Formats: sequence, structure tokens, C-alpha cells
Amino acid sequence: MSGLMDMLGRRGLAAGAQQDAGTLLTLDDLRAGAPRLTLQAAVRARCHAVTLDQHTVLCRVLGKYKFLVDSRDFGLAPHLMLDGYWEMWCTEFMLRCIRPGQVAWDVGANLGYYAVLMADLVGRQGKVLALEPNPRLALLCERTLALNGYWATATVRRLAASDRAGTLRFRAALSDPKNGRLLPEGAPPPAADEEEDTLEVAVRAMSLDEVAEGPVDFIKIDVEGAEEQVWAGMQRVLDRSPDITVLMEFNALRCRAPEETLRAIADRYRLRELGFDGALHRVGIAEILPRREDTLLVLSRGDP
Repeated sequence: MSGLMDMLGRRGLAAGAQQDAGTLLTLDDLRAGAPRLTLQAAVRARCHAVTLDQHTVLCRVLGKYKFLVDSRDFGLAPHLMLDGYWEMWCTEFMLRCIRPGQVAWDVGANLGYYAVLMADLVGRQGKVLALEPNPRLALLCERTLALNGYWATATVRRLAASDRAGTLRFRAALSDPKNGRLLPEGAPPPAADEEEDTLEVAVRAMSLDEVAEGPVDFIKIDVEGAEEQVWAGMQRVLDRSPDITVLMEFNALRCRAPEETLRAIADRYRLRELGFDGALHRVGIAEILPRREDTLLVLSRGDP
């Protein structure tokens, strides 16, 4: 067994960290380039969960970070409580791309899984901005960042990203808040059998161009149907950030003019997607448009 552990250690994650689940992983362990199954096993071995109150659970994610989740959430929270990670291909991508001293934004931050990772990656000289319109998730995100000591590095703003400032309606299921979304004008109320499981609130909206000044190095965008509006409202950010990398979830079925939006994106950047294998692949507009599943677009002028 020790020979196997030594081999795994040489391939990335330190053998000692794999063997001793009582030792937390370090950022070097996470960035070491271990085989995905090895990293996932090391993270899973360090999972803990403690109930704090009626709706709040404290758990351990990525074998390192203290993390608050809502116990009513059956979409994301069970993965974090039992596995300690989410979308490992995206996690690995951020581990490769984000560097100390950078500015990173998490747009549609949810509970803050990526925000807390960003805050660790940029270090004390960097800055993280997390935007989340769901007030409960924004509160847990803010508390998680503070629990891990990132209160001075990371800022959480309870905002919905859009193409202009204003007030919009936001709706999310308490049982799966990661799919919360902004409502179009005149949207009908939730069905009677959904009311108890539904959060609907008025939220402040703002374009990314208005959110903060200065260049940005990395933006993750996951906005469940507001992709077109967010893209329209971030053009000045892109202009002042020539070296930016944008990781944007895109689904044509949620868009009003998906082909037009994709062509506007392609005018600025090569169209590439992040695959489940963690690699970047060229992708065309004709491939994206009919997909029912989300496409994770990676937008950058060079290789991130």
C-alpha cells in the first residue's frame, strides 16, 4: 500500500495528506495536479458536518474550508456535506487559472463555494467580489468567507447582475436555490403547491460595469437565464481588462436572442468550452444553440 501512496504522491497530492484524514489539505495540495479521483477521495475523507440551527449546517469543503449550507437545500448542499466538492472540472480550472494578487469576481455566487476558493487563491494582495441576489445564500456566503479569515479580501454584495440598475423580482425554490432566477415582467405567481417551497423577493440589480472600477482578472458567471443581460452590461469591464478570463454558463434555451448574443461574444473572443475532462475545446455557435444542457464558455484572448 505504501508503494501505491508514494506513486500517487509523485503524481500530485502528497501521500501523507491522502493517508491522514485528520490533516487538512493545503492550497498546494489542491493545486498539485493530482489525478481527479485521487483528489476527490482525499477531499471526501475530510468531510464533516455539524448542525448549527434549524436550517444551518457547518461542513468541510475541499478538505480545507469551513462552509455553511442551508439544510433545506437538496440541490447543492448534500454534495458539499457528503463529498466536500462541487463540479470538480470547474474547481480544477480555477485552481489552474487564478493567481495571487489577482481580482476575481463570482457572479451568481450561491453559497460561495467558488468565492471562498477564489479568496484563498488570490491571497492577501488580491480581491474577490461575490454577487448573489438570494438574501439567505448571500448571508451564508458572507459568513463562510469570514469564518475562513477572508473578511478583508472578499466582499459580498446582495445584487443581481443585469444590464442596468433597477429593482427586479427574484424567485428560488428553498429545496434547490441554485436554480433561482430573475423573473420577467408579468411573470405569474408560483403554483399553489409550490408556495411553501418558494422564496420570492425584490432585489437590486446592477450591471457589472457599474459594480466596481478597475481591471478584473477572472469572472465566473452563473446567472440562470440572465446571461444576455449580464453580457450586455459588462462591456466596459472587458474593455479595461485585456487579460481577463471569463467562465460563463450559457444556455441558449434561456435566451431571447441566443445566436445574436453568441455572435457578439465571438466577435471579442474565440468560442471555447470547458469540458468535463477539465480541458478547453473549440466550439461553434451551431453546436451550442440546440443543446439542452449548459455550455461552460471560457472567454479569453490567450490561453488561461
